[in-house]
Amino acid sequence: MSNKNNSEGQNFFVFEEIVKKYERRLYSLAYRFTGSHERAEELSQEAFLKAYLALPNFRYKSQIFTWLYRIMVNLCIDESRKKKVPHVPIEEVPVSDDFDPARQETIMLVREALGKLSPVQRAYIVMHDLEGFSYREISQVFKCPLGTVMSRISAARQKLRRIIEKDYPDLMGEVSLK
Repeated sequence: MSNKNNSEGQNFFVFEEIVKKYERRLYSLAYRFTGSHERAEELSQEAFLKAYLALPNFRYKSQIFTWLYRIMVNLCIDESRKKKVPHVPIEEVPVSDDFDPARQETIMLVREALGKLSPVQRAYIVMHDLEGFSYREISQVFKCPLGTVMSRISAARQKLRRIIEKDYPDLMGEVSLK
């Protein structure tokens, strides 16, 4: 086996561990953007394929997760620009023992309101408020100063608040926009 083939084999096994470690988090981001399990799965696969192909060029100037997340954010933003986030009809929401129709409707309306933000604004809100990323982590993903991240999140929240006040006034008491 040549050194090139051996290196490719090692990359595959290293990458397999990376996929196992981060697949749920990348899928979660894609799902929050698209509202579709199927599309989130496709975007996750696309992100990992892009990362695998680019792995030999990864220079370790950032953490591997930050790099992967940036790939996924870019794919989600591109996806959002291509088409609007789909609205999932309430009859398609899976029912479980703890199913609460009012809560599910609220979730769908919030998702719809998020879909009215620009893709980049949605990315900031999803990463910080839904995925729990710190300002510092977001600044690493977007490669921008911490203050810029904070102001962009604030602006996105203000815009979301205006959207909810205008289009979904019943949600004002149910949704906290820090």
